Amino acid sequence: MRHKLTEKEKMYPSFTTKTSLSSKLQNLITPALASFVGTLITLLPSNPNNMTLPSRDSGVFLYVGWRFLRGDIPYRDVWDHKPPLIYFIDAIGLTLTPDSLWGVWLLQGIFIFFTFFLLYKLLDGEFGTLAALGGTIAFATGLLTILARGNVTEEYPLLFQVLCFLLFVRAYRQDFPLRTTFWMGIFGALAFLFKQTTIGVWIAFAVILFAIRIYQRRLPLRDLLAHLGGWLIPIFIVGLYFASQNALVDFWEQAFLYNFTYIGKHEGIRRLIPVFAKGFLYLQNGWLLHLAIVGWLTGIAYIWHKLKSSFAEIHPLILIAVIDLPIEVALITISGRSILHYYLTPLPVMAILAGTLIYAIPILIEKVKSPSMQRIKKWIPAFLLAVIATAQIGQVRYYPEYVRALRENDRVSVIDYILKNSQEDDKVLIIGAESAVNFLARREAPTRYVYQYPLALLGRRPMFEEYFHQILGDKPVLIIDTRGRTQLTEKLYTPLQKRSQIVRDGVKYLGENYEQVAQFGEWFVYRLAEKP
Repeated sequence: MRHKLTEKEKMYPSFTTKTSLSSKLQNLITPALASFVGTLITLLPSNPNNMTLPSRDSGVFLYVGWRFLRGDIPYRDVWDHKPPLIYFIDAIGLTLTPDSLWGVWLLQGIFIFFTFFLLYKLLDGEFGTLAALGGTIAFATGLLTILARGNVTEEYPLLFQVLCFLLFVRAYRQDFPLRTTFWMGIFGALAFLFKQTTIGVWIAFAVILFAIRIYQRRLPLRDLLAHLGGWLIPIFIVGLYFASQNALVDFWEQAFLYNFTYIGKHEGIRRLIPVFAKGFLYLQNGWLLHLAIVGWLTGIAYIWHKLKSSFAEIHPLILIAVIDLPIEVALITISGRSILHYYLTPLPVMAILAGTLIYAIPILIEKVKSPSMQRIKKWIPAFLLAVIATAQIGQVRYYPEYVRALRENDRVSVIDYILKNSQEDDKVLIIGAESAVNFLARREAPTRYVYQYPLALLGRRPMFEEYFHQILGDKPVLIIDTRGRTQLTEKLYTPLQKRSQIVRDGVKYLGENYEQVAQFGEWFVYRLAEKP
């Protein structure tokens, strides 16, 4: 039906235009403001004025990014087992501010802001403003609980995950056009090249698309080729780059083969159950875990309710969220380890499920014939939003303590010692996994094994021998032993000493040519002895 102009619109033709413009501005300003506030609350504690010590993992990524700017190639010249995009992001941030972490922090802010923005727009468009606010609060409380010092591989793909949810809803309503399927593949590959286990939503998308095509009695071959084409473009570009740098084999062995070994080093299902329990208990803060579980159960009840009439009536966002959550749980627990930042990955779907709770419960209440229930139905979304907001009281109270905790830096004295007792071109070896020290002091390690976890996990003699060849060929001025041993050679790579003469000779050389010069807690500093 054509819109009939009011008397005011007839008298003032610009009235309609102004109203439309005002509505558009409101639709932009509200999500932008919510996103800015969410980003500020989330990242303010980790700004470089407050947080001066990166986390252990972030320290590795920053070190690799720094060395990349100095001409080193990831994997070939610096060993690490994460996909490469995190190194390039950190390199860009360090290019913006070479002497500080502000550039990296700014890039985190851009990614987190647009994640909030798209999440709000998605929930507002599909479930309404109250659900968008509830989902935004849930997402913010999850980030406050898990992100901590930030700059981790699961953080940046959050944006691509939300983009995938958004594109899926649009594609679902248009019978999955090939162009959208192709772009979803590109975003999936970008997420994958940050962290392989961040692709849960793409797995859920594939399951739904395959099921629908089978129901339609259509082969999903064209969909598969379009999606695969999107995936292959970023992967091909990255592979081509590393091939041009003679690092393709190193890339494959470290970012993929090593991780297969890594996830295999657990004790089976008995090990995974406590890992699952411990990890997801982190998300009790702000009631996020409870909201997600109740939202998931509500989503299942909603789908069951709609199936009684027609599958076509099921909301696509609820459908993919219900399927995605168990997939995210499986991908997190597959490593058999409970590391805090792993639990960033399910935050988008948990936020969507919090929004589902607000949207779907009034629909389910429609089945209840009680007049009193029908009268209160319209107040339920506001009530649930109030519950979600009230659940954040603990987070608000803890926030100042959280800021203070991120301010702690117990490595300042060590870094200061390195800066005063070595030159820029000197090499510093950290025995352990504290690559952040190398980065913050801007001192290169004498070996590509800037941390030695892969040596210990794999226990391969050629790797240890390469390690000692590099150390002895490019002798570090300082060695910092973080193992808590009072002697440098005490139980140093003992199993490999029994198998390799090179390792035995290397350990002997370290013991004869390095003298202890300082101690910082359980860290002991050794200096290369000057020959008379």
